[in-house]
Amino acid sequence: MNNNTLIYTFCVICLFLSACVSKDRYVELETSLNAQLKETHKSLSDLQSRHNELQSEKQQLLATIEELKLKLGQARSDNQQKAIIIEELTLSLGKAQTVIRQKNDTIRKLRLDLGLTQAVVREKENRISELDRTRREIESSLKEQIAQKDIKIEEIEGKLRVTFVDKILFDSGSTKIKDRGKEVLLTLAESFDADTVNTIVVEGHTDDVDIGYPLRRRFPSNWELSTARAASVVRFLQEKANIKPERLTASGFGFYRPVAPNDTEESRSQNRRIEIVLVPVR
Repeated sequence: MNNNTLIYTFCVICLFLSACVSKDRYVELETSLNAQLKETHKSLSDLQSRHNELQSEKQQLLATIEELKLKLGQARSDNQQKAIIIEELTLSLGKAQTVIRQKNDTIRKLRLDLGLTQAVVREKENRISELDRTRREIESSLKEQIAQKDIKIEEIEGKLRVTFVDKILFDSGSTKIKDRGKEVLLTLAESFDADTVNTIVVEGHTDDVDIGYPLRRRFPSNWELSTARAASVVRFLQEKANIKPERLTASGFGFYRPVAPNDTEESRSQNRRIEIVLVPVR
C-alpha cells in the first residue's frame, strides 16, 4: 500500500467518523491511524534500505562475475600458451632424442672403428717387434759379413731389407750360388724360422752392362739374369733351408732400379745385388 492510498483512506474515515462518532472517538481513531501510518513509513524506509543493500550486493556480484570472467579468459589464454609451449617442448624433445640416437650410433661406430684400429695397431706393433727381433738375430749371426759390407740391413717403411752384393752369392754371369753364399743364406734362414708374420721376397738386380755374347743364349738381357738369380735363391731357401714355398717370391728388375750411378766399377758393383725383403702379410 502506497502513501496516497493511505491518505485517501484516512480522509474517508475522518469524514465517516465526523458524521457518525463523537469527537473523542474521532481523536482515538486519528491517533491510531497516525501510528499505523508512521509504522508503514518505517517499514517502507526499511524496505528501501534493504533494496539499496541488495542493489549494492548485486553490483558487487556483477563486478565479481566480470573479474572471474577476466580471470577465466586469462586462464584460457595461459593454457593455450602453455599448450603451445608444451607442444614446442615435445617437438624439441623428439629432436633431441633423435640427435642422441644418432650420436649413440656414431659412438658405437667409433668404438667399433677404435677396436679395429687398435687391433691393426697391435698387429703392426707385433710385426715391428718381429722385424726388430729378426734384425737383431741377423746382425748377431752375420756380423762379420755386415762389418765387411758384403751384407747391409735396413728397415724401410715397415719392411726389413737384407742386401747382398753379388760377389758373395754368384760369380760373374752365373746363377749358381757359391758355397760361401750358401752358408750365409742358411745362417740367414735360421733367423726367418721364428718369423711367421712376414713373407720373403727375393729381388735380383744388375748393372747396365750388356750380357756377354757367350751368355746371351741363356740370358738375352739383364732381365733374365736378375730373375734367374732371384729364382735360384728362392729355390735354395725352399729346398735347403726348409722355408715354406708360400712365403717365397722371386722378382727380377734388371738394371732398372739402381742404387748408385752406373758410371764407375765401384758404383756398378753396388747395383749388382740380391735383396731379400721381409714383407708383412696383408
